[in-house]
Amino acid sequence: MKLGRRDALLEGLALGGTLVLGPAMWLATTGRARAEAATLPPWAPGLLDIHHIDTGVGNATFILAPDGTTILIDCGATRGGPPASTPMRPDASRQAGEWVARYALRHARAAKRTTLDYIIATHVHPDHVGSPLEGDARTRDGYVLTGLAQVDSLMPADLVIDRGFPNYAPLPLIDAPFAANHRAWLDARRRGGRRVEQVKVGSLGQLTPRRDAAAFSARFVGGNGRVWTGTGEQSRALFPDPSEWTAEARPEENLLSIAMVLSYGGFRYFTGGDLTADSHDGAVPWLDVETPITRAAGKVDVASADHHGYFDANAKGLVEALDADAYVVQAWHATHPDPAPLQRMLNAWRGRKQRDVFITRLDPASQAVNNRFLRDVKSTEGHVVVRVFPDGTYRIFVTDSRDENDRISFAGERRISRND
Repeated sequence: MKLGRRDALLEGLALGGTLVLGPAMWLATTGRARAEAATLPPWAPGLLDIHHIDTGVGNATFILAPDGTTILIDCGATRGGPPASTPMRPDASRQAGEWVARYALRHARAAKRTTLDYIIATHVHPDHVGSPLEGDARTRDGYVLTGLAQVDSLMPADLVIDRGFPNYAPLPLIDAPFAANHRAWLDARRRGGRRVEQVKVGSLGQLTPRRDAAAFSARFVGGNGRVWTGTGEQSRALFPDPSEWTAEARPEENLLSIAMVLSYGGFRYFTGGDLTADSHDGAVPWLDVETPITRAAGKVDVASADHHGYFDANAKGLVEALDADAYVVQAWHATHPDPAPLQRMLNAWRGRKQRDVFITRLDPASQAVNNRFLRDVKSTEGHVVVRVFPDGTYRIFVTDSRDENDRISFAGERRISRND
């Protein structure tokens, strides 16, 4: 049977063919009809899709596993607008939680899913869990639908895995409206008989496939001030006893972020929220939690950059431990990423083999600061989708975040995972 141009292109993409077109080249070399045809092929059983969603106002990662398991890691909703954040994508007509839910539901349709199996709240900051504004309407349970809570109202989750619920030890939540709202949402879930669990660091059994036990594995290697020891499901504390904390030597919320390694065949993926490595120039070594957690994670193929590529993260210890072939920077602010971590992730020194870096959204100010490195960055705006095939090979796509049509602006070559 002879295939038309559109069918041939889609078949080639689904089977792992190569299409590498930056946004400018795309517009210059293709007509509108052809561009519209090149959309991301839908998920199919046996594929692992990891979607880094570009809303412009915080982190959000949707995972559709080979057996149809659905996972959402964070849904940020900073509410200040420029210059506090980049403009909302696709546009400002909806809140971030609604856009993320629509995105996840659209892609989950191929698996006939309308709910989430898991929500992971890596830590409690507005750009990861959402933020209420004064005057926002509240539910009957007393919380505002924003970020993760809004997604949960539109695509209900069976289990929420939180960094510290219900007691938030060793570090209590700060006294802020976004933290109170997050806690109110989780309390309401618990009262309604819906599951919420504190992360079990070291566990291979807290997040599991819904159908096929061999479909994938997920291990929590860090979170809530603990790190996996590398033995069984044991973990150890990263911080000294709170009685020893001082004004300088005191952890803050980012350091308690949940970190996870997701594995499928030989492919491995790392995500760690806003883990940081700022030891105050060595004065407080234990404030560097990024290094021990990424050492516990080990080598991966693709990693989500810690703390949006900020100056205090993605240090030498991370790139040495993870040794990823590609990094995804979930950025939304003028300070994302910082030039030093960007150079480090790119491996952008003369004579070295460079790595791939994808940025979900580059603020104009950040573009000016990072200009010397941008020629080596694969993409600076759009949803970044990692598609892993049953044989462990994978491809990275970027799709246009300005609408909901999933048009491809970049498609990388098919790669062999490091453990195959």
